[in-house]
Amino acid sequence: MLECEGIPVSYFELTLPLDHEWMPDEVFPIAARFYLAPRAHPDKGIVLGSETGTCVTLPAAFREFRGTRRLHEVPAEKLFLRPTVVLDIPKNAREEITEEDVKAAFDQQDPNPGEAVLIRTGWGDRERHKQPGGGYILETPHFSFGAAELLASRMREKDSDLLLADVSVIGRPGKHMIPEWCSLLPRPGPWPSPEAQMYLHLYSGEKVKEDFAVELVFARAGIMTVKRLIHCGAIAVKGIKIIVSPLHIVRGVSSTCRVIAIEEP
Repeated sequence: MLECEGIPVSYFELTLPLDHEWMPDEVFPIAARFYLAPRAHPDKGIVLGSETGTCVTLPAAFREFRGTRRLHEVPAEKLFLRPTVVLDIPKNAREEITEEDVKAAFDQQDPNPGEAVLIRTGWGDRERHKQPGGGYILETPHFSFGAAELLASRMREKDSDLLLADVSVIGRPGKHMIPEWCSLLPRPGPWPSPEAQMYLHLYSGEKVKEDFAVELVFARAGIMTVKRLIHCGAIAVKGIKIIVSPLHIVRGVSSTCRVIAIEEP
């Protein structure tokens, strides 16, 4: 805890750590394996996917919204020290966030105009990301289509364009990707493995629309989404400021990011 002009201020790290030995999202072919630089050239840095770990995704990530704002065009005030309301929707493994859940959360804490919204289910506090296997990703709570439509509508009414959540995926890609890819034993590695490249070559636009219908709801509403937050349970108040720090990528549509919550009394 620090003090700013005599007022105690608390900072909370909400970011999933990057671990080159295993990142949970690598259960999907759309992920990219996280590599450290070769030992002979440690100065060459790292290689990671744009959605490795905690990440922000813009509407432009989807083909039909390619003409919308990119990462280098996002104003700093949209991501840095953004006033944010915390909405509690407790969920267990594999449970859906429903329309009724969203209604109840808004009844308890109605956001102020322009505030970002952080949905706290408790999933990010259970340390599942530290366990081997795909449980953290495949068993995560997720939004139903109806919940996404209602939440996007409520956020538009409040002129809010930033949604954060401690879930591993926003919507579960259960129509095609999970049954087709995750049923393979042994499961192939993510991109750029030959198996992942072949699968994604055959992964049609219609399959994308069905698997990512929930994400498309938020994209149509112009809402940026941040997923895979951890340790949100440490936040004690409903109104915070949030820092989302993605890479400043020219024409980028998504990025690994660091997320810090700031709690002021």
